[in-house]
Amino acid sequence: MFILFTVLLFFVAVALIILVLIQPDRSQGLASSFGQGASSSLFGVSSDGGPLAKITAWVAAFFIIISVVLYILSAKGWM
Repeated sequence: MFILFTVLLFFVAVALIILVLIQPDRSQGLASSFGQGASSSLFGVSSDGGPLAKITAWVAAFFIIISVVLYILSAKGWM
């Protein structure tokens, strides 16, 4: 069971890396730090990011859950 969760964590981690890398760039680079991009909002672009950002959030939550389960399994000695 521990090996199953470890393999699952590996695949979720690879999926999370890929999802983060294919995210579109929503920042304005160095110009936003000097006040030139402040017209969109105070803390950057106010859009939610679309479905790709929501999928990334779900995969990240799944990654955290699997990591906590693996920690609990290793603390109990069920390796």
